[in-house]
Amino acid sequence: MKHPLSVAILLMASSCYSVASEAAMRSQGDWYGYWGWNNATYSDSDIHFEGDDYDFTLYNVSAKDHQTPFSIAQVFHSYLNPGRLTIPQYNWRFGYFVQDNWSVSLGWDHMKYVMVQDQTVTMTGVNDRDGFEKTNPAAEEVVLSGDFLTYEHTDGFNQISLETEAYLPVWQYGTDKDIALFAGAGAGIMYPKSNVKLMSGARNDEWHIAGYSTLVKIGVEANVWRGLFVRFIGKYGYVNMTDVLTTHSSSDRARQKVFYDEYIGAVGYRF
Repeated sequence: MKHPLSVAILLMASSCYSVASEAAMRSQGDWYGYWGWNNATYSDSDIHFEGDDYDFTLYNVSAKDHQTPFSIAQVFHSYLNPGRLTIPQYNWRFGYFVQDNWSVSLGWDHMKYVMVQDQTVTMTGVNDRDGFEKTNPAAEEVVLSGDFLTYEHTDGFNQISLETEAYLPVWQYGTDKDIALFAGAGAGIMYPKSNVKLMSGARNDEWHIAGYSTLVKIGVEANVWRGLFVRFIGKYGYVNMTDVLTTHSSSDRARQKVFYDEYIGAVGYRF
């Protein structure tokens, strides 16, 4: 005979599951949107530069993101100021539930990528630019000083992606409140506004479709009141940019592949 406590636990679990099933909160036909902010980290990457008088590669270049300082004053000055909402690293997304607990969404991830200045890296290739000549293509070390290269995607390292998420409700604590786990994947295009100054040339700072991205993600979502929810997301992505603008000359380009981690906190509404 089963232990009475075991029977009670099974009955309670069955009851909770039944209530959750009857009161699906992410139903087919629902829409949602959210706004949030992110923190990102980047792998070291190789960057290939090519132009009329140079063709070289920099190896294992380090970079970081560029956070708007977080303080009480900055929260009201930048993060919650309608006129400055796009200054911090931010995210927005709109989605539609094609089935219960399964959605597709389109959104914008505004990350920022800043090459670490004055680092020493390995360089191969040739360079005939006055003051920066390198005639031997063999590997040598070079310091990425400001007069040689500044390389940023600070307005920003923008990703426009189509993503899908599958949800697993794990705890319902009210008729309109629950906590759910979710996982998903996606792909998109990279649309950076790159801020590059190469070998003391004119600074480039233009919007441009530079390549594509793929990603996977996991997260947790909490419904806090009716359709209002908060969400925490971790993304791991791969970016292949084959056409980064480096100067105003059409012949000057850079190519770069990089992996990234992105961590997002967001507030949204489902309707």
